[in-house]
Amino acid sequence: MRPLISEFSYGYTLTEEIVSYYRHKMKVAPVFPSLYKEGKDGYGYDVSLDVLGVPIFLQFKLSDYMKGRKKTKEIEHGLFTGSFYRMHLRSREKSKQHDLLLKLEKQSNHVYYVTPLFYELERLNELYINKEILKNSAFIPPSLIGVIPDNDEHHISFQATGKQFYIFSEPRELGILPSYETVFEDLTFTESEYLWDTINSDMITILRDSKILSDENFSLLTARFRNQPQIQQVAYLAQVFFDSQLFVANRSN
Repeated sequence: MRPLISEFSYGYTLTEEIVSYYRHKMKVAPVFPSLYKEGKDGYGYDVSLDVLGVPIFLQFKLSDYMKGRKKTKEIEHGLFTGSFYRMHLRSREKSKQHDLLLKLEKQSNHVYYVTPLFYELERLNELYINKEILKNSAFIPPSLIGVIPDNDEHHISFQATGKQFYIFSEPRELGILPSYETVFEDLTFTESEYLWDTINSDMITILRDSKILSDENFSLLTARFRNQPQIQQVAYLAQVFFDSQLFVANRSN
């Protein structure tokens, strides 16, 4: 069954909860390029995060709800009993999305697919009111999925965080499905400024090596970025080319 919520609604509610839920432990803020100079409290970008902030890249993805009928592959292979979810990955023939995120993570970045463990609007509203969107979401690093060597359609199958999950078309166990603690509870903060120019350069290199950014477009992008802060450039590249939202986490004082 296709999800009855939108990716925008899920991303918005999750973002709001991330910002408010961790305010007592750390500052976590989404970085939107157009909000850099506004500096709005809470939801807008806080310039102080530039200094000791840790970048986190999240790609919001909805999942199909599967009733667990006997003829589904997961049930036939004896992997699940009852209902489960499928998060679809675009084939390499149609998109280089997974490859890009995998390469970005390999540069020692925090990169995750984030998908809900629910699919109905009523449930979204209930979890939003109770501030439990985060607890009902899975955070999957691209490296757990690994390289996809073919152009076939693939999907990730799972039931709940803390349990085994798998990749199809042919079933392969990927380990334990990670929860939000994987991201936020285990963050390590350094006492030095994060090198945003390095990650900006790494992202540009990934795009050019993947033949997504031509020489002409690179020149146009360079002109557009003139006089813009490096962190704003990273946020733009993340949204436009990596289809992900940049967050920055910092210790609360």
